[in-house]
Amino acid sequence: MAVAVGARCELCAIIFISVSLMDGAISSTFASAFFNPNGSASAASVSAAGQTAEAEDASTIFYNAAGMALLDRPEALVASGLIFPSTSFSNRGTSDALGETILGPTATNAQLSMVPSIFVTTPIGDRLHIGLGIFMPFGQSNKYDDNWVGRYQVQTASLRTIDIDPAIAYRATNWLSLGAGLDIQYAHLVRKNAIDFGSLCVLTLGPITCPVIGLLPQRADGRLVTDLSDWNVGYNLGLLLTPTDATRIGVSYRSAVQHSFSGTARFDVPAAAEPLTAGGLLFQNTNARSSLTFPDVVAVGMSQRIDDRLTALIDIDYTLWSHVKQLTLAFSNPAQPTQTQPLDWHNSLRVAVGGTYRITDSTEIRSGVSYDQSPISNAFRTADLPDADNITISVGITERLADRIWVSASYSYGHAMDAPLNVAMRGAGTLVGTSHTSSNVVGLQARFQF
Repeated sequence: MAVAVGARCELCAIIFISVSLMDGAISSTFASAFFNPNGSASAASVSAAGQTAEAEDASTIFYNAAGMALLDRPEALVASGLIFPSTSFSNRGTSDALGETILGPTATNAQLSMVPSIFVTTPIGDRLHIGLGIFMPFGQSNKYDDNWVGRYQVQTASLRTIDIDPAIAYRATNWLSLGAGLDIQYAHLVRKNAIDFGSLCVLTLGPITCPVIGLLPQRADGRLVTDLSDWNVGYNLGLLLTPTDATRIGVSYRSAVQHSFSGTARFDVPAAAEPLTAGGLLFQNTNARSSLTFPDVVAVGMSQRIDDRLTALIDIDYTLWSHVKQLTLAFSNPAQPTQTQPLDWHNSLRVAVGGTYRITDSTEIRSGVSYDQSPISNAFRTADLPDADNITISVGITERLADRIWVSASYSYGHAMDAPLNVAMRGAGTLVGTSHTSSNVVGLQARFQF
């Protein structure tokens, strides 16, 4: 089935606008570490319950590519989530590298974030379908006041990804559909932390010399800013079973993607700290590299139509975070020591249940709840990502405006359990306290058939 020229132009405009939005978008509060389970507002309105099986619109590319085989017309979907995060930190005795109490506030800079996505799919003949998705499956952003008590461990930690996902689906029989896609993934990592040159001086030259040259603990801060990025490719597979007209069962797998980041490391060194640079060998701007493997995700979902109006949804996702053992930052400058932070994350489970109810022929209300198990144990939690088990409650509505146009809106409230931190970093002291995180997310979506 061909798409008309006018429709092609509309799709071009939609893709251009969405990619432009993604270029500046950063997610602030994703569930299950930094994985984003919501590819659209329609999915967010049910906490992504049943999306591995439902195949209700083009966002099925995100959840299960096989679902495209159940869409009988070309269509495009544009969505965006607006995230309003709330994070606070209760200090319980944070100390610097010398063991002295760190002075400073505990505030965070919660910022509105946007997470856009776009999906386009079209049938090619009776059984074959193709599609393209552009979305943000992983990401996180935590920004603290520059002078907060944990500044020597982190001031800003930001991870942004963009997935370009060409996909294909084939309806093998009336009850079995198969799908596959590529995950062409861009990842961008930015991290900032202060450096306590005063404490470093005391540890290196002793407490008598440092005050003479103007280096006092917590009074002579510099900064390290790393800016790293990488492209790599993964894949996704899916199957969809429709044993009856009322029942859909989906299984999907999204592969791990290993990123070898490269970029720059910039050191800001106060003039008084020049004696600590080993004659210009240390704390010099240099290239840097790191690596991080984004996890495999296995999902099983079911959509069960109860009657002509009510549909029940469930999804169970298993995320293989055990790939994440440590985060290492290596510098091209051979004199600069490599930084390593142990993480030792474990695999996690996500369970979501929800449902939709059609009030009228054009109006559908939706709701869902999910429980996300955090992969981070208390022993390895850092302020970069103070993640904990999370419960999300969602509601939404879908309205059919015309024969082939739908709009959807969703609201989700996510609450993470209190996340204790007690983490020591070499030269940065020990951060002790509890992080409290919640989020309010508003989703908007427009779906067009052609």
